[in-house]
Amino acid sequence: MIADAGIRGDANGAAAKLETTRKVLLEFVAANYAGEGYHSEPGFIKNTLAHAITMLGLATYPAQWPAFVRDIIGMAGIPDATGPISGESADGISASSLCPTLVDFMLKFMSSLDEEMVNRTVPRGVEEMARNTEIKDAMRVADVNRMAHAWYVVLACLSGTHADLAREVLRLMGAYVSWIDINLIVNQPFMQILFELLRVPSLQCAACHCLTRIVSKGMRPMEKLYLLQFLGIVDAMKQLDAGNDEFAEEVGKLANVTAIELKSIWTDKSASGEAQAAANGMLEQLLPLLLNFLSYKQSEVSSTVFPAINDVLGVFKKMQREGVALNSIQQQFTTQLLPVLVEKLQYSEEYSWPSPSDAAVGDNDGSLDEDDDEAMFGELRHSLRVFIDAIGQISPQLYDNVVLKTAKDIFRQCSEYGISAERAADEGGQGCGQLGWVRAELGIYLTQAYGERLSSNKGLRFGGTRFSQTNGTSAGNATPQTSAIGSLKDLLTTMIQSGIVQTSHPAIAPLYFENLVRFNGYFEAEREAVAPVLRSFLGETGIHHPYNSVRPRIWYFLHRFIKQLPLPALAMYSSDFISAVVSLLKINATPGAAPESVGAGYGLFDSQLFLFEVCGMVLAPAGLDDATRMALLQHLFDPLFAGAQHTMNSKSADQILQDPQALLQIHHYLTAIGSIVKGFPDVRVDKAASASTPEHLSASTVQVFLKAADMCIAILEALCSSRLIREASRFTLSRMLSVLGAEALPYLPRLINSLISSCAVEELLDLLGLLGQAVFKFKPYVAPTASELLLPVISKVYGFLDQVAQTGASGTDEAVLLQDLRKAYLSWIGAIFSSDLDSIFLAPQNAQHLVTIFQPIATQLATDPTTPQSQRLAFSVLSKAVQAWLVDPMGWHTLATLTPSAAAALTSGNSASNEATRLRLRQAAAQALGIGLDSDSVRATREQFKQFVIHSVLPACFETPTRTGFDLNDAQASLVVSEIAGFLQMTLLSGSENVAIGDGSAAAAMTAPQLLSPPIGGDLSQNQCASYLSSALLPELGCPANMAAEFVQALASLDQKQFKKYFVSFLTSSGSSA
Repeated sequence: MIADAGIRGDANGAAAKLETTRKVLLEFVAANYAGEGYHSEPGFIKNTLAHAITMLGLATYPAQWPAFVRDIIGMAGIPDATGPISGESADGISASSLCPTLVDFMLKFMSSLDEEMVNRTVPRGVEEMARNTEIKDAMRVADVNRMAHAWYVVLACLSGTHADLAREVLRLMGAYVSWIDINLIVNQPFMQILFELLRVPSLQCAACHCLTRIVSKGMRPMEKLYLLQFLGIVDAMKQLDAGNDEFAEEVGKLANVTAIELKSIWTDKSASGEAQAAANGMLEQLLPLLLNFLSYKQSEVSSTVFPAINDVLGVFKKMQREGVALNSIQQQFTTQLLPVLVEKLQYSEEYSWPSPSDAAVGDNDGSLDEDDDEAMFGELRHSLRVFIDAIGQISPQLYDNVVLKTAKDIFRQCSEYGISAERAADEGGQGCGQLGWVRAELGIYLTQAYGERLSSNKGLRFGGTRFSQTNGTSAGNATPQTSAIGSLKDLLTTMIQSGIVQTSHPAIAPLYFENLVRFNGYFEAEREAVAPVLRSFLGETGIHHPYNSVRPRIWYFLHRFIKQLPLPALAMYSSDFISAVVSLLKINATPGAAPESVGAGYGLFDSQLFLFEVCGMVLAPAGLDDATRMALLQHLFDPLFAGAQHTMNSKSADQILQDPQALLQIHHYLTAIGSIVKGFPDVRVDKAASASTPEHLSASTVQVFLKAADMCIAILEALCSSRLIREASRFTLSRMLSVLGAEALPYLPRLINSLISSCAVEELLDLLGLLGQAVFKFKPYVAPTASELLLPVISKVYGFLDQVAQTGASGTDEAVLLQDLRKAYLSWIGAIFSSDLDSIFLAPQNAQHLVTIFQPIATQLATDPTTPQSQRLAFSVLSKAVQAWLVDPMGWHTLATLTPSAAAALTSGNSASNEATRLRLRQAAAQALGIGLDSDSVRATREQFKQFVIHSVLPACFETPTRTGFDLNDAQASLVVSEIAGFLQMTLLSGSENVAIGDGSAAAAMTAPQLLSPPIGGDLSQNQCASYLSSALLPELGCPANMAAEFVQALASLDQKQFKKYFVSFLTSSGSSA
């Protein structure tokens, strides 16, 4: 009732109801809250009653209850006063004349009033905001003055005996100061009390917070400067004893907002020069105080001045960019600031790390679990790094002197005295004796910070001789070293030689090895450093680290480190490397570790895969003796082969399928094999050669991999109903295909046939991607295999699509998956054409289904306006099919680059391809399939496809952009229109009677029609497609004869970009006519 009346006005006798309510509530408060009974009343009832009276006042003020503020203040025994506050404002008023309980209720009322009118965290409607603005304007006339007098009286009379009431008054002053006249509070009497309270332990925090809110009030620059000068805030803060951490935090916040306000005045171009100079002078007096708070050990205190430090350094950076030199005070501040910032980067010596037995692998990458303290420290470090990097920009020499010196001193101390894993502090005090882990970690972190700053500003090129990726020789002349890069190189050398990683503390090794990976260019210039670093990686504080949570992280860094080294440089380390790593390669599948969804992680095993892959890398160099490689490969593969075979032989296939532990163990064996193979480089496919063979592998290595492939495919065929086995087999055999090339192609049909028999939609997506890569990489020799797999894969895709078409998608996730499936399927078909393997559709077993394959693409996928990406891909595929079989049927040109304009050039007598006689990729693919591109059967298939294009696809070109839901102004729809325009022009070109379908010779195949003008033009009366459009299709769609003729002429005479504009205009005008 109260809220509705206040917002919606006087209706249905609301005024009388509110008056009655007011009297009842005030009488209740006066009768029940003036004594000890107030303390026994539950707090939520008192708060609710205060809120009710607040709502009542807002509903009736100022028209019906103009004295609502005066009445509430008067109940507390505070005399009504509205004049200026002076030292005598509280004279004659004693603590005994005030009722503390009613004062408390008055303060609850004022707090509720702020909550309803001003508090920005409370959402409000437009009408409510307008009402609040009117009420505040009315209160500013006199009532806020009454409230200020009441606050002064409470502070003057009750702060010594009722600290809780004084704290609430100070809080309210800070809340109200944002919208009331600041002179009501900032005057001599008020400020005298406020500054006195700064020395009262029980009230100093509240007083300082109130002062912070006063300084933060939005004001014009000159007014704010006068305020700060009147308060004498800088001198006042210098005199405060901030020994208490809680009070120090509040004073830090006050110093922070003061510095920000002074910086704003100093840099405000609208302020006078005198004001800017005065603000700068006050800020310079405040800088030592900011530095003092930043130096506090407690991060809660030091972080209070971060915004001010950021603002000040931002101004200094701007001055540096503009060529303005810092004055002596500013330089001194920067010089003193940097060591403090560097010192704050350290972990606390009290920071608690888990013991090795307590530590566990927390996530898939093995990183340490971050609790709240770790996360907060990470944020603190990030802020400090921003400040340190800013100083590096302001004064690079100072940055180098402090950061480099600190890091080098730590490493030298480690070299001389060693490092302790148990003790946090240095043995003999900071910088003396055996190094503690806190400063050790700081030295490594500073190395990373220094390198990252150079990398972001200038890039890192260490110079020296770069490794060759082929034979280990120099790939170029030494790059001249800059001073900074040279310093980083020296710092990394000192870090490596210090032995600082020879400690088991979990904070050291991960950061140390991360630095080596981040700055891997160092090893191009310092190749002799590779050996000691590898020893560190393979040692007890590397991959064998005692902390379970640290080891997997280091495995990942080892993988990154080895991957960045050239293969020839690894040969000398292969034997020692495998010997050191092999003990970590034992596979123990954890029960319950199988993920619930495809692509999820497998815990520690995911990190083990880095080790398996890196073993493959170190065995890959061609310079490694083959006998040694074979012995090491057997050392790796034999346990995996034996483990998989033992599991398969111990039970029947049906029993294994019912045993999750066995399935997971076999999955891990197969995936580990695939990861080892992944470490070897991919085969180089020579398009000019007769086959794709892994010449980079020895015959014995190929045989080992083929043995693994045999086992993998046999397991898949036996257990193909298991998702885990399908996932592992797909991964492993895809890696075999990449490394072995043509040697592995015979396994592809068995792999695909086994996978598609039981795969889910998400697996089919991955499978289509694998097939797309295979046809692209191994064209044209993959043609027979691709031809064999074409119909089974397409049948599986259409099976999923038809099933959903009949039953509907079960939810959003399934609908998204099916959209992805459409795109993946069309992308795969497009990849077949782009790889010049279009002839696989013309193979005898596939040709009879050609129209059946393309019918859904033309009539469903191309016309569905809900999936514009699929529409674009569908028309792109159809366009490539027309290019392949109706424009260039003899395969003289690649389909990857053949555009309508290029196709027009194809039919001209000037094509350079006419002179070439070598076998093209498309022709080679057809030859591999035993297909004659000019045979009668292929001609018949092409003619059948041509009729399908004319009678099914061409109508879809006009149906698609006119369907409900297709927005011609949409960006994705615009791409669809572009594809349609290209298809129409390609189809028109295919209608020319002289398109090349000759006897196979270059001259006969490339006979061109006589065209009048590019891109197509010519005598359209002889063009079958043009005739069908102008005389049949367009008239059937209701297009007048003259418009149809104009459309065909535009189609023939305009380039694709121009025709797209015309096509959009044609569709728009056709729609308007309809």
